[in-house]
Amino acid sequence: MTTSDIIVQLNHFYPLNFTSVELLREGGSRTYCAWSDKERYFLKDIPLAFGDSAKQSIDILLYLEENKFPSPSVIKTNSGQAYVEGQDKKNLLVLFEHLEGEEPGADDNLELTGELIGKLHHLMGAYKGRLPEHNKEYFIDRYIHLLKQMSYNEDKLTKFREYGDYLWSRVDNLPRGFCHGDLHPGNLLKTANGNDYILDFDTASYAFPLYDCVLFCNRTNYFSYEEEGFLRSKKAFQSFLKGYSRYSILGSEELNSFNDLLAIYHYQLQATIIEIYGKDCVDEDFLDRQLDWLMRWRKQCEREESH
Repeated sequence: MTTSDIIVQLNHFYPLNFTSVELLREGGSRTYCAWSDKERYFLKDIPLAFGDSAKQSIDILLYLEENKFPSPSVIKTNSGQAYVEGQDKKNLLVLFEHLEGEEPGADDNLELTGELIGKLHHLMGAYKGRLPEHNKEYFIDRYIHLLKQMSYNEDKLTKFREYGDYLWSRVDNLPRGFCHGDLHPGNLLKTANGNDYILDFDTASYAFPLYDCVLFCNRTNYFSYEEEGFLRSKKAFQSFLKGYSRYSILGSEELNSFNDLLAIYHYQLQATIIEIYGKDCVDEDFLDRQLDWLMRWRKQCEREESH
């Protein structure tokens, strides 16, 4: 759809007078800033291939708004719908309020952020909507499948697979529940009045709530291994937990699984990147460095656990 087509669609379905849209970002979906007179709105143009996850994300946002949790408000159409289908029936348009603010620093008041995420997990415990279940296939195996399709070196692939199986054996029995799935500082917004909002629920699932905590407290360098990252991450986690525990409690088994889920994050994220951008977005050298990162992480974790 052209920007002119989008404006026509918006003015047809919404009780607002849209005059222009500006492309902000293009990836799996396109995001725009849309102007109606002097008011700004945030618009997502989502391919129908991602329609199910988009509709689920919208349902979560409506639930959170109903329960007064700080998340973006969905703007309803003339008929009270939360989204519209594009004119070619190949995409969905979802309109949100525009929130003015900035991404908080990773270590800005971790205790307060922990409280916000703990409150989210507690509130979503009563959510009645259906969430996709993310299990070993999602977190580990799809990356292994992609490496096989890319004809990655068999011996190195075996190392990836064996460590993935080992990691999963250590987390398989952890408590499941609502998991945002992509909780990093870029998906938080601090507004001018000091309120924090959680954004982007497109990867929400029934998985490990702890995974959200681990991702937000991750202070390692994804591309280059640094031993200091281990202690930086654990220190952030301790500050985070002071706030998180006011609404949600992690058991001892969960607390001891921080290291494992941080390693699993590499499998999950790398698979997602390859699925979105294609197999040519990484080369063998990059994959080798990822394997080296994981092997060095494993050795450091084993040393720390033996102390």
